[in-house]
Amino acid sequence: MVLVVQSFGKESEYRRAILTVLSYYAYCSPEEAHQTFLFTDNPAYFKAFLKGFPIRFFLLTPNKIRNMRGDIDFLHRMKIALIEESFQCSTETLLYSDSDAFFVRDPSSLEKKTSSQLMFMHLCEYRFDKLQELKLPAGAPFHAFVTCITENKFLMPNGSVLKVSKDQYSWNAGVMVLDPSVMKLLPDVFLLTDYFFKATRNHASEQYAFSVVLQNNMEIQSCEDYIYHYWYRTKKEIMDLFLKKRLTVKWGQLSLAQKKSQILAWTKILPAHFDRHVLMLRDNAIQAFHNNEFERGFGFARKAIIKDPLNFTFIMDVLYHTKRWIMKSDNQKAF
Repeated sequence: MVLVVQSFGKESEYRRAILTVLSYYAYCSPEEAHQTFLFTDNPAYFKAFLKGFPIRFFLLTPNKIRNMRGDIDFLHRMKIALIEESFQCSTETLLYSDSDAFFVRDPSSLEKKTSSQLMFMHLCEYRFDKLQELKLPAGAPFHAFVTCITENKFLMPNGSVLKVSKDQYSWNAGVMVLDPSVMKLLPDVFLLTDYFFKATRNHASEQYAFSVVLQNNMEIQSCEDYIYHYWYRTKKEIMDLFLKKRLTVKWGQLSLAQKKSQILAWTKILPAHFDRHVLMLRDNAIQAFHNNEFERGFGFARKAIIKDPLNFTFIMDVLYHTKRWIMKSDNQKAF
């Protein structure tokens, strides 16, 4: 099985990808049996941290990135392109992972289960018709997607006509375990991605395309138990703070065994670290307040203020929502 990861643009992205790759080797044994294809614009940065591990680098030049993004200039279209290139370079099962993820179990057993009839995506998130319930204006690109699949049929590369049902599911495409037989389906994924994004400007277009094509051709199962995908913006911020303190030049000089040992320890504490971090507590509080879940919001706010009592911006936010709560309670009493 080959791990496929992409990372480019800035140092925080590089650090996340290093954790992805090293957590893979921390859980896979022996690591020599598992190669990684790392698509990056800066191989030199990674070599200091990944020396000794079986990494094959694919250089992402500005021109190559533009080509991967296609005529629609869509960032996530690159995922399809680099998976296609990886299959051109290997006949093995591919384990694709976004760089905002780290392994928590040995994924080797997934390779034995993967076939042309069964492949894995991170987790099943929702049925397409549920997108109609998202509030506007933030939900506009998702409403547009439902309209797109409801009102259109899609002419596929082989000449067949595809109708996408609102009863189909969106699977998170941040992690996928793909059999080589999926290579012949990638033109379908490209076509649907391009069509969805042109019609909706929805940044989940490539995920929807993978979800539709794979579930139309095979069974999909979740691999959530093997990898933690911290796609949410606040969790990314917490991870960046965590890794900036730890993935230093000095840390890069540790032995392979020392690196694997520390990565194992980190992956065991990180899920709880996200939940307890003051940034996550603040975020949870504000989200709860916005949903008028005041008791829940005050619970998170109390924990956040205990951790950092001098963040006056957050305290002002809490006071604002406290005023809202009082006014809402008074209005209910009046009736």
